[in-house]
Amino acid sequence: MRRLTGLLLIFILPAVAEAAGPLVPADNNASNLDFSLRFARAKMPLDYAGRTQDGTSSWLGVSLREQVSRRVTLGMYGGYAWLTQTNNPVTAGIELDGFHAGFSLHAVLLEGQRASLYGTLDYGYQKTDHKSDAQTVVIDWVQPQAQLGATLTLARNWRLYGGGNYGKIDGEERATGSINHTLSFERGAQSGGFLGLDLNVETDGYIGIEARSGLMRGVDIYFKRRF
Repeated sequence: MRRLTGLLLIFILPAVAEAAGPLVPADNNASNLDFSLRFARAKMPLDYAGRTQDGTSSWLGVSLREQVSRRVTLGMYGGYAWLTQTNNPVTAGIELDGFHAGFSLHAVLLEGQRASLYGTLDYGYQKTDHKSDAQTVVIDWVQPQAQLGATLTLARNWRLYGGGNYGKIDGEERATGSINHTLSFERGAQSGGFLGLDLNVETDGYIGIEARSGLMRGVDIYFKRRF
């Protein structure tokens, strides 16, 4: 557990979407640290007062999850983030960049030889900004989310997984310079689904792809390994 705590401090002290895919299956070597590298992109409308603002977010990050009991795993994730929006005067023609970070809890609810049922809770934070001589824009939000999913081993090296998700976004846009304002926005509680496929490429390594809808609509690509 001390490994996870130390890495958690590294991420949070300098800065303060989401752990990648389901956990890799437990092995016989007492390995309990799950590491993932994640690339993701998603469409996400945000509801301002009187209007809905369309946007696209991209992420490059890592997640670390450590098993703390037979069925419970705690984790954290973080990395870079980018945001573009359409028809927003203060973000027109620019790409905001920054970071994302969060915590996760993963619980195995039922477990069989080829299939399992699991649930996750995530709480994430994202901050992006853009600064010029004339204008500064900062957009940040918090994002709690829950998932209920199942995994199925299709063959020796392939896993199919999917399920449902539920979450919301609550954030703020702050502009100073030529335009000065502070605007709140949200993405009201939304339910959706996710479907993914991953391949065991070596003893403790996986690559995978996941598509999801609901709070946001997009695709993740990840590389995962257990240590």
